[in-house]
Amino acid sequence: MTDSWRAVAKVGDLRTGDVLAIEIAGTELVLGLDGERYFAMQRRCLHRGGDLVEGIVSRGHLICPNHGWRFSTATGRHADASEYCLVTYPVRVTNDQIEIDLSPKERTAP
Repeated sequence: MTDSWRAVAKVGDLRTGDVLAIEIAGTELVLGLDGERYFAMQRRCLHRGGDLVEGIVSRGHLICPNHGWRFSTATGRHADASEYCLVTYPVRVTNDQIEIDLSPKERTAP
């Protein structure tokens, strides 16, 4: 079994509300900080592919800059239509390294 965790940033690189673009093995993600909790999810919104790195973190959601779609930073689910879900990835902090597991937690609903 191979280790699927990858260091992508250091503690202190993000302040609460920040969103950072990450690319791992050709997969585009965003890493964000919501309060004291880090989250990682796919970079493109399900609605017309808005770039979520330009989104806003507010009240437990990442908000798409294009049309205001709100996705839970905890689950990736759309706030008003749970059938829509971004791919999310586990995040952990080891020492001062923020790491993302490349194995997705959730998958986009069909």
